[in-house]
Amino acid sequence: MHKEVLSHWDQPIFPIVALIIFLVCFAVYIYWTYKKSNKKYYEESSQIVLEDGVKHERQ
Repeated sequence: MHKEVLSHWDQPIFPIVALIIFLVCFAVYIYWTYKKSNKKYYEESSQIVLEDGVKHERQ
């Protein structure tokens, strides 16, 4: 029954809408990652592992 309904329903809009939603989400994610206000956060995060190792050696 589902195959019959979908075979007669020729709507290419859903894949297009899904692609647009994906591209918008991807663009927002890229913007959020590379905006300048997040630079300090990423610099601090990149040092966590290195600082953790130094703390253990000092103790």
